Amino acid sequence: MTISIRSEDDVHYARHEGIEYANSIGMETLDSTKVSIIISELAHNIIKYAKKGFIRFSKVTNEINTGILIEAIDNGPAIHDIEKALKDNYSTGGSLGLGLPGIKRISDDLIIHSSKEKGTHIKVTYWKK
Repeated sequence: MTISIRSEDDVHYARHEGIEYANSIGMETLDSTKVSIIISELAHNIIKYAKKGFIRFSKVTNEINTGILIEAIDNGPAIHDIEKALKDNYSTGGSLGLGLPGIKRISDDLIIHSSKEKGTHIKVTYWKK
């Protein structure tokens, strides 16, 4: 599922759909709540830094488990220093700087690709607990 992110209403819709999707693949309430937090943080970053973009989620499986892949895609300015952006309290936008570090802590895998030419593509995998 792909959801266009341009406003706060889109953030709420993406969170709601993410919870529903997580539940549909068998995640319990705590897992779907964490998925909701990840989606919310990523979508808010899209609005704040890129103005528009997409949140996409899909089911992932391996030999022993099922999870959700959450992607945030935008064509905005690049994250200049990904390593710093993943540290607590680092922010270029005047926030507390806890969004990406929080996502890193609660997710099972976090991959960030970011360049001036292509924007930012963040992939977060969260496995059912």
